[in-house]
Amino acid sequence: MEHAVTHARLHHIIGRLPRRAVLVVGDAMLDEYLWGEVNRISPEAPVPVVEVQSQTLKLGGAANVAGNLASLGVTAHLVSLCGADANGERLRGLLQENGLAAEGLFSSRERRTTLKTRIIAHHQQIVRADHESRAPLSEDEHALLLNHVKSLLGEVDGVILSDYAKGTLSPGLVQAVLGLCREHELYSAVDPKTHDFAVYRGASIVTPNLKEALAAVGLPPQKCPEDRVQQVGWQIVERGGFPFLLVTLGEQGMAVFQAQGRKYQHLRTAAREVFDVTGAGDTVISTFTAASCAGATPFEAAFLANVAAGMTVAELGTATVDRKDLLARSLEESAPRPGGG
Repeated sequence: MEHAVTHARLHHIIGRLPRRAVLVVGDAMLDEYLWGEVNRISPEAPVPVVEVQSQTLKLGGAANVAGNLASLGVTAHLVSLCGADANGERLRGLLQENGLAAEGLFSSRERRTTLKTRIIAHHQQIVRADHESRAPLSEDEHALLLNHVKSLLGEVDGVILSDYAKGTLSPGLVQAVLGLCREHELYSAVDPKTHDFAVYRGASIVTPNLKEALAAVGLPPQKCPEDRVQQVGWQIVERGGFPFLLVTLGEQGMAVFQAQGRKYQHLRTAAREVFDVTGAGDTVISTFTAASCAGATPFEAAFLANVAAGMTVAELGTATVDRKDLLARSLEESAPRPGGG
């Protein structure tokens, strides 16, 4: 089913983004990149020796979702936990450098800040090393985060739950936040991690990748033809009672399901080049939610999210999309193709 997006609608939706505000709750982390060259193999083991030449620190996880929102001009509020450690301070400083408030990032002495270190040489990721804690929230941490969420709900148009399975989004916190969203009639979007999607019941939309969608219905990772993707998607919608579902399909684009009227659309990828898919899911949920809060239909929001994701995967490392660039690329992608294609 095709849902064309007119140029007038694109201008209208993207033009309203700076007047929107979104709350992001979830697992904030640091993404570290060590860039170098490989010129020899280690004499100690059959592994490449990377001569590191530079280092880059970027926002990761829920913090990257907030960064994506800010890049689009949306006012973003982040609620998360980090460790009472040096990486926590680095994360706090990076938030401020990106124009994001850090008062919703609380330090915990029970966990360490999640740090993902990627070593890259000759435009290829050699290895990734993770420093993280996956411990569930304590009762005090649960209360601290939930109370801060409550204090912000009157200031936002929507809420994103960014789950990276690092312990911040306990089932209890997820259900409490979604319940508050329903009470305040706020749009709620979930980037899931747990296989039990029942915990996300009540969300406006859930945005799993294909692997996560398959796991949610008890299937192992596998390549799926479009009819199989549709079967899995409708199964998730019906089981969870979700109004909308968006399944990201990597190089195959994304599939969007609307429960009412049983509407479906498959959007082919808008990527022109693919260098790195890191953070693409963050771009999808942030753009989709921002557009939805700005008045886009689910299919218009999916179109914009697909375009934005296509732009970020063309860069190495987590990346964000500027609002003006998104408008320009969206206008290009929505233009009629020669020959009617």
